Amino acid sequence: MKQIVTLLILLFTFQIAVAQNKELQAPRTQETNMVLEGRVLSESGMPIAGVNIEGKMGRYATTDARGTFSLPANMGEEIVIRGLNFETVYYRIRSNDDIEIRVQSENQDQKKRPAIPYQVAMDSAQVFLKKDAQKSADFLIAALSNNPKSLTKNQESAAYKKLGDLYSFHKQYDLAIANYTQAEELNTSLTIIIKKADMLRLNGNYQEAIAAYLGADISSTGRSKKNLSTGGSSTLEIKRLTGLAAAYAKTNDSEKALQTYKQALQLAQTTSLNIQVTSINSKIAALLNEIGQVDKAEAYYNRAIQESKKESRKANVITQSQTADFYRSNSQFDKEIALRKNNIEILDEIKSDEAKAPQKMTKKEGVLNEVVIAEDDIEERGAEAAYEPSSSNGINRLSKQKEQLNIAEALKAQNKIAEAIIFYESSLDEATENNDLGVKKDAAKSLYELNKKAGNTKTALAYNELYINTVDALYLEKEKELEENSRKTKELVSKQTRILTLEKDRELTENKIALINTERELTQQMNQRQRWIIYSLVALSLLLLTLAYFMYRNNKQQKINNHLLALKSLRSQMNPHFIFNALNSVNNYIAQNDERAANKYLADFSKLMRSVLENSELDFIPLEKEIELLGLYLKLEHERFKDKFDFTLKIDPSLKDAKIQVPPMLLQPIIENAVWHGLRYKKEKGFLNVTFAKAEKGILVTITDNGIGREKSKEIKTEHQKKRDSKGLGNIKNRVALLNELHDCKIGMEASDAGLTPDVGTTVVVRMGG
Repeated sequence: MKQIVTLLILLFTFQIAVAQNKELQAPRTQETNMVLEGRVLSESGMPIAGVNIEGKMGRYATTDARGTFSLPANMGEEIVIRGLNFETVYYRIRSNDDIEIRVQSENQDQKKRPAIPYQVAMDSAQVFLKKDAQKSADFLIAALSNNPKSLTKNQESAAYKKLGDLYSFHKQYDLAIANYTQAEELNTSLTIIIKKADMLRLNGNYQEAIAAYLGADISSTGRSKKNLSTGGSSTLEIKRLTGLAAAYAKTNDSEKALQTYKQALQLAQTTSLNIQVTSINSKIAALLNEIGQVDKAEAYYNRAIQESKKESRKANVITQSQTADFYRSNSQFDKEIALRKNNIEILDEIKSDEAKAPQKMTKKEGVLNEVVIAEDDIEERGAEAAYEPSSSNGINRLSKQKEQLNIAEALKAQNKIAEAIIFYESSLDEATENNDLGVKKDAAKSLYELNKKAGNTKTALAYNELYINTVDALYLEKEKELEENSRKTKELVSKQTRILTLEKDRELTENKIALINTERELTQQMNQRQRWIIYSLVALSLLLLTLAYFMYRNNKQQKINNHLLALKSLRSQMNPHFIFNALNSVNNYIAQNDERAANKYLADFSKLMRSVLENSELDFIPLEKEIELLGLYLKLEHERFKDKFDFTLKIDPSLKDAKIQVPPMLLQPIIENAVWHGLRYKKEKGFLNVTFAKAEKGILVTITDNGIGREKSKEIKTEHQKKRDSKGLGNIKNRVALLNELHDCKIGMEASDAGLTPDVGTTVVVRMGG
């Protein structure tokens, strides 16, 4: 009990800190657009004086002898009506009209509430579990308090288990843990242990969760594994294994997580639980993708899709959306787009079927005017890790407009701007029709950016205004949701306090209860100031820690941004020495009246320059494209210095089909250095050999020339050249350093003499990857 009380104190402290942080972040404006007029009356119609009326931003009023009050307010805000003799009322302002609020005495409410039999109370609590948290808690309290002496331990345990389910559904994991612990003490069962382990995991207590899951092993509890042949037992064991695997994954123990998921998958396949087979395949795929085994992950996602088709269209949409997210994370946009288009077709089919026969459709297939698959549907299939919690405005729900928005993002990533705009507009229209503010905001923002970039100023401004208005509406919606959640949390905590009191009632006599209550009131009065001081200090500490964290994160982000800017600058540079000499070569052809050669050289040079400019915004390009650019560059240099060198460009055949990404034009300055400082000054004709080979990890590029060597090249440099650093090689070193730091590319470069003496050429070896 002491642990539970301590847990509640920590919860109250956290709520105070969140409330103060929210107050600091809220706009500090006292402006209002109306004055709310109203009256507070009792249930019989008598005015109540001295009632506390609280509004936003510290606005306050109290009722007079006639029960009337006036309070500055804004439309959509929530006011709180508090008094000593009635339950607190929360009222949302919907119009400018005067309001009349009738309150009900707590004592009268209790008198009207008849004694409810245990089973009726439990059934009623189940009905209201996901609809009305307060009513569900009230029925559970009634189940525990009505005729407490006649309750068995199993019945008490079932009530506390149901309370745990209530808090679990409303994401009050710490309170759920407390109630599951109480239920377990009264009646130990695998179901309760696994539920408690799930809450420990979701609450971040991963080691405790792992211990609980392992303690719930069928073999360790003395139960026969033969029982797994029944659907209920196997489902419970699968739930235990998947929860254990998720906990292992959270502790970065990927090997154990993967092994446990596969064990759960084998059990699901053996017992023909198709829903679990689909879910576990998706979980395994997500884990494999996280640890970098992309091909295996894709195979598991494909299996999940095939299994989901056996369940329902809803399951198929969820699984295909998860797989599409996987393809997006690996830049496989064509596959992502194909899956999302298929999802849109399925959602349209569901909507069409509902329109034809709405009375025959079930809730699981969607709703008529907008087919969505919300968070609850996703979590029922064990896919909670793939999506964040959804809210009333439709964020992070699977819907047609959401899939259209994802397709537009994928097309945008492929630079298919015209097609992207079409899908953005379709997503915006669908979101507007269904009041999906989250998707509407994202679509409007993207359309604004694309039209602005295209120079469509008027259209861009219209979308920008739509975006701003949507953000404002979304902010108000979120503010209302936070207020609702805050109130719901307070109510649930209040109910939990009442339940703790009931537990005391069963342990103590009525006289002892009265004494404890008296002592508790005295203690609360004596320690009230001390508690507020402690709460304030804790809140201040949390605030300081939060500020320190944000300062650290901003500094870290600024450093990364500076590195990215430097890398972008280096990418966009190309040795002006090469450009100048290439143009001189064109001029030379023109002077010799060799128009055909000049045109051919200029065409190749333009092609190279265009490719360089296209890749200037990219950190990496495919290896085959880099080889193509280097081949074109070598062709141009050889055209200028035919009598100075020949070259070979060798590529390992195993690299032709390899999907390897490399930094663009990283090798060009090395080759240019070999030509201009090694081969150009050689009396006889030299050679240049560029070899691409596959290494154990990554690739190995070797650039070898038989020029005059590094030492002799330094000797014949002019005074001007000696004073000037080589910008090309300097840029390479800077780029390699930044790429290794930002992307962990593990690029290395070594230069050495090609022969036994320093005047017989140079070899440069560049390693990429590994």
